[in-house]
Amino acid sequence: MRAVSIVFFCCSLLAAAASSQSIGSESSPMEAFAAHQGVRTTWSNEVARWVQVGTRLVVSAVVLEDSAPSARKVRGVKVDLSSENSNAKDQVYLDEQATERTRLALKEISDAVALEGMPGVGGCTGAKEFRFGYSWPWNKYHELNVGFCGDSNNGVLVLHGRGKPMPFRFPGKSPTVLGEVLATAMQELKQH
Repeated sequence: MRAVSIVFFCCSLLAAAASSQSIGSESSPMEAFAAHQGVRTTWSNEVARWVQVGTRLVVSAVVLEDSAPSARKVRGVKVDLSSENSNAKDQVYLDEQATERTRLALKEISDAVALEGMPGVGGCTGAKEFRFGYSWPWNKYHELNVGFCGDSNNGVLVLHGRGKPMPFRFPGKSPTVLGEVLATAMQELKQH
């Protein structure tokens, strides 16, 4: 099973590079809403900040509201990724549904590692929610993809915006920890 997970994860990364015009080619629903004129952030709270080897992750719970008479609100998570080493940056918006899907996928990765062990040197474990071969409806959106790579001595959480080639690596971080961060953000959003 581990070999299958590794092969699927690697193939999905190749597929993303080869077909970036369709995978992650559209803004996520929350990202598109955030870009509309008149939409503003009415509440936000930084839930986590990781800085490792020049790579940064900032996760914020956010509430966006349209100033139009309808006053539509969208709640979710904003993930800011950056790397000083490559000058790469990405910003990913996950609405509540996408955040929960991502959290469950992180649990799937953690469960696979607990059951099968670390992927090994040069290997990665992903979740079906991040695999492009499944043709999920959300594959077209710029959302967060996650892989857990390495062996028991050198585990690395690898994040990238779907459709973007730049990975952001966090040595020593696990999918469980990021899943807990997303769960905390969702709990905070329930109050707003």
